[in-house]
Amino acid sequence: MTSHSIIILTKDRPGLLPRAVASAMRALGDDGEVLVVDDASKRPAEDVLHGPGDQRLRIMRREFSAGISAARNAGIAASRGAVIFFLDDDDELWPDYIGDILHGPAPRFDYGFSACVVTRDGRREPPRRPRFATGPVPRNAPLRKQLCGTGMGFWIHRQVADAVGPFTTEIPINEDTDYVCRLIEQGRRAWYSARPGVTVHSHASANEAGNITTRLDALQRAQAMLHVCDRFPAMAGHLGRSYLRHCARAGLFEESARYLSRQTDRRLRIQLTMYFHLKCLGYRARGLARRKA
Repeated sequence: MTSHSIIILTKDRPGLLPRAVASAMRALGDDGEVLVVDDASKRPAEDVLHGPGDQRLRIMRREFSAGISAARNAGIAASRGAVIFFLDDDDELWPDYIGDILHGPAPRFDYGFSACVVTRDGRREPPRRPRFATGPVPRNAPLRKQLCGTGMGFWIHRQVADAVGPFTTEIPINEDTDYVCRLIEQGRRAWYSARPGVTVHSHASANEAGNITTRLDALQRAQAMLHVCDRFPAMAGHLGRSYLRHCARAGLFEESARYLSRQTDRRLRIQLTMYFHLKCLGYRARGLARRKA
């Protein structure tokens, strides 16, 4: 077993993958590996990367795609690192991030994530305010600040990953929200790095596969979010808002009414109802809401 693994999932991004892999190799320590999981790309990642010239780079190809969660779970199972880092195939790790984590919080915390620098179509966006100061994630912090995606410099101990179980394959998106909710529910210790650990590139290219979230409509997003809401009813204060926002966008009035009727906390039900109606008004004013057929 190595000290750490950087897992990069990829599918049909031949022009972007080499940049992500190069950044991971720069950040990688001597006792680590980069594992590229090719989820049945039309052009194999091994061809794009011209074969693993460095022994610390491994490429694992899946001949048939079963979705991002299945690919991520396969990567975790195949990884050799005691600490696992995730990197999206269109993003870049900062060179010092891995070392800072391994020699800092990793021995004392179960998982963590970082601030990010965001670029949009090649232009760097203004810096975003860090969620916290560098240090432990406060357990009494709002849930929206505790949640993160795997593209936010996310790392986790292999033993913790084995204990919490695989990423759910039942939904096409929000699988990372579901995963982090499980970590929070189990009381796992989280660390936040206010110094960015990754550059997230937002882009539109006809030659590269787009982000899966942008390829799904509001109805599909709502259905996925409802799955998470049903699994974690105690977190309805935040998760419910996410679900109702998608309902408002998709015109799912009956579905939202059913969800609201299940809320036994009267104060929360009123807050969520008001939130839903305000979102409906906002989307209608901007012409973004659609009526359900």
